[in-house]
Amino acid sequence: MLLRIFRVFRLGILAGALIGIGGAVNLQLSSMGQPIWGGVFFSFGLMCVCLLGANLFTGKVGYVLENDKNYALDVLIMAMGNIVGALIVGYLAGLLFPNWVVTTDTKFLYGEGATWYGCLLRAMLAGVFVYLAVECFKKVPSFPGKLVMICLSIATMVLLGCNHSIANVFYFAYAQVRVAGFDGLNATLSVLVAMIGNSIGSLLVYGLQYGIAIAVKSRPQA
Repeated sequence: MLLRIFRVFRLGILAGALIGIGGAVNLQLSSMGQPIWGGVFFSFGLMCVCLLGANLFTGKVGYVLENDKNYALDVLIMAMGNIVGALIVGYLAGLLFPNWVVTTDTKFLYGEGATWYGCLLRAMLAGVFVYLAVECFKKVPSFPGKLVMICLSIATMVLLGCNHSIANVFYFAYAQVRVAGFDGLNATLSVLVAMIGNSIGSLLVYGLQYGIAIAVKSRPQA
């Protein structure tokens, strides 16, 4: 039991670090005036997660309804690992790269006056895109097709300004090092709201997919 928990947590740290690296590339390219390429290269993180079999909370939570209670516990453990991995990369990036522009230092991520429900809705949308990316990786038969679908899904998520909880942990860790007056409490609250939203978005798509499959299977044959 303890070995399984350790393995889930260890692979969660790896996934969080990989998402942090994707976020770092996004910040670098955005600071160079290339936000579109930043969104494209951010997908590197999820590609590595899928290829290496790492445990990413936002990629796994959508499947909690088709698994037992042990899986739900695993999702919580991997989320904690993700946070640790993203924090490590964020703090290191803050020490090594002082010139990136990060705007995620205000309440609920999107500026003064932003609301918890705005944060939640953007997080739900992020959950949709991550679920689609992971599901396509599982089901698209062509290996290049798998990578293309991950890239398109995640780049779209980034360019729309969606709210990915683990990526935000990286951005907030970087901002805590580089931005004067960083509000750690509001950052923590926004991450919690984002995790809830990511979960809801993933589960909604799973529910729609499952419902459609049941409807097609139960439809009488002509």
